[in-house]
Amino acid sequence: MSCQVFGGIFYFHGLPGSRLDASYLQNIALLNQYRLIGIDRPGMGLSSFAPKRTILSWPDDVEAIADSLNISKFSIIGHSGGAPFVAACAYRLPERLNGAAIVSGMAPFEHSEVTASLTRGQRFINKAIKVMPWVATVLMKITSFMIKRPTMLKQMLKQLPDVDRRVIENTDNDITFIDSVKEAFRQGVMGASFEIQLTLKPWGFRLEDINYPITIWQGGLDKQAPAAHANLYASLVPNAKLTFFKDEGHLSLLINQGENILRSICP
Repeated sequence: MSCQVFGGIFYFHGLPGSRLDASYLQNIALLNQYRLIGIDRPGMGLSSFAPKRTILSWPDDVEAIADSLNISKFSIIGHSGGAPFVAACAYRLPERLNGAAIVSGMAPFEHSEVTASLTRGQRFINKAIKVMPWVATVLMKITSFMIKRPTMLKQMLKQLPDVDRRVIENTDNDITFIDSVKEAFRQGVMGASFEIQLTLKPWGFRLEDINYPITIWQGGLDKQAPAAHANLYASLVPNAKLTFFKDEGHLSLLINQGENILRSICP
């Protein structure tokens, strides 16, 4: 019953993203009677911008939300840019967790193998943001502009692996993808821009010091968070379990394997 009506699963969205990302798993949650709760992070969606926040500020926010909903123990799942925040909660709140999953997750960039796994363009942008933080703001402004224009969005999607593009072009998923990214910029781009800068810095804790087992899910066709990210989590987080699907991508993994992922954190 831990993930059903008397418990809950907190969903940590990607970057940029919003609570609406949880819609990808809504039908699966309903069929299994799981209580799925999407949460906006600071500056995105309906959540206020917090210029002094850190990665380790997030567990306090999650704990406050759980307490306000009278949820004593809960599970957490983070997709893509939500991964650092799953790791932070597993580090700070192990006693509150029923399960934790990272799906297509972004790993700490201070590890050379993580950076080396990225494309040349990704490495260039990340390096530019570290030196000139305003680059993150420009990048998010461009993303906000493109997501509102079907022709430009179509060109952007062409850069994705076929398996990811197919799931996004599904009518329901297409609406979720567009609406969630638009919602991320409801208050402007500062929330997403600031979070990009946070994730490129040291997170304030070591993966080796996490004392709660995390299930790691990875697709072999993922270009946004390549397999090196998942392998790092699996090698450094004690008792982590890695499940690998060679024919899944960044988003297709979440959608196509959603039921298995949720069941892995709902004992």
